[in-house]
Amino acid sequence: MARNTFLLIALMLGATIFSITTTATAAYAQDGGMAQTTSKGTLDIRLAPTWNEGGQAEFSVSFLNPDTDTLHEHQDYDFRILRGGQQVFSAATQTGQAVLHNVEGTLTVPYMFQENGDYTVQVYLAGTGIAPTIPTDEEATFPITVVPEFPAGGIVAAVLAASITTAIVLSQRLKII
Repeated sequence: MARNTFLLIALMLGATIFSITTTATAAYAQDGGMAQTTSKGTLDIRLAPTWNEGGQAEFSVSFLNPDTDTLHEHQDYDFRILRGGQQVFSAATQTGQAVLHNVEGTLTVPYMFQENGDYTVQVYLAGTGIAPTIPTDEEATFPITVVPEFPAGGIVAAVLAASITTAIVLSQRLKII
């Protein structure tokens, strides 16, 4: 009876360790690329965030010709981050301009998130082409949820320590060893 109880507890602890190590390694937000067509269909926008420690993110933005993977050159744009509908960041404002001009079709924007929560990344497309630009006045939006990153190594170590302690206490109480 005592041996069965010990085996049951050991199996439960093993399942707990497995579930924690496979689910608790969440990143700061969605990883990988997301794609969205601008609101008037002029371009496709690909957004690929890269997340670092402490809420630091780098957003790789690609302006693509519709329904292709070919880069579209020359856009007037702004890269914005909103929280609860309020703008918390604007790449254009950071440089003191109304919009920015991109030549190559790709760009990288760094941003440090100060708080966890739901955000919206908005890529505003003011126009395309070389001056005179063709005005478009449209956007593509991407929902982002910033969540804390759990250090998997620390969690695993704590769970293992608790498991070993529990096993030792139970084996002494149940006289298994």
